[in-house]
Amino acid sequence: GFNFQRQYFGYGGDVSDQVSFKILFDVGRSDSDTRLTTYLKKAQINYKSSFGRFNFGLIGMNTYGVQESNWGYRFIEKSAIDKYGFSATADIGVGFSKSLIDNLNLSLLFVNGEGFKKPQGDKYHKIAFNATYGEGNLNKNDGYNAGLVYTTESTDTDPTTMASVFGGFAGMGLRLGGEYDMLTKGSVESNIISVSANYAVRDKIDIFARYDMVDDNDDTNKNGNNYLVTGIVLACDGGISVAPNLRMVNYENTDKDSEMEYKVNFQFKF
Repeated sequence: GFNFQRQYFGYGGDVSDQVSFKILFDVGRSDSDTRLTTYLKKAQINYKSSFGRFNFGLIGMNTYGVQESNWGYRFIEKSAIDKYGFSATADIGVGFSKSLIDNLNLSLLFVNGEGFKKPQGDKYHKIAFNATYGEGNLNKNDGYNAGLVYTTESTDTDPTTMASVFGGFAGMGLRLGGEYDMLTKGSVESNIISVSANYAVRDKIDIFARYDMVDDNDDTNKNGNNYLVTGIVLACDGGISVAPNLRMVNYENTDKDSEMEYKVNFQFKF
């Protein structure tokens, strides 16, 4: 059948040479039923200074953006960190970013920790650090990157931490991406290995594949799985992209049957 998977509506602009703003609405399916629900995902003010850049309000997290650009196809599938719930994509708080030397970018966020769909629910906050060297938009530009992310949030017992190491390359019509992510909640340690490849077969026609390996190290419930998505992206005129694709999931728990699904995803950007 047909379905609207995700829609974004945003607006931004410059107030002055130092101050800019961005508002972004995210429309997706509700967790409780199948209705489309609108969330305010970003409502941030950016301030540029000679010392660095400051962000205030409902701001985008620094935990997943470069990895998502390395993958390159958010309209087909979320980035691994987002898909498996290792980090929210936006949160309320303050952020600071700075380029120390050419191509070395650092950012530090201090946020609530609940994400953009929930209000502050406890007295604890999350600190998120990102260090990236290289080109951060490989889905648009050739180059390479490597980086790491680390987040920590206190709890009544042990802190919840997340670490990500990632890298990517783009050139000669080829784009590669890879990441290793580890989430620790108390004594439970979950991890993700995700690799992706994209190749421009000809003008406006790309082929792609991505493979995720997810393991929550729960030998009792065995919630791990391996996920493959592969297909073709056709870039049409007018900002329209069409992507027929195949998805396969194999579960660690052998009581669950493997799943195979065919989809056609559409993207319209204006």
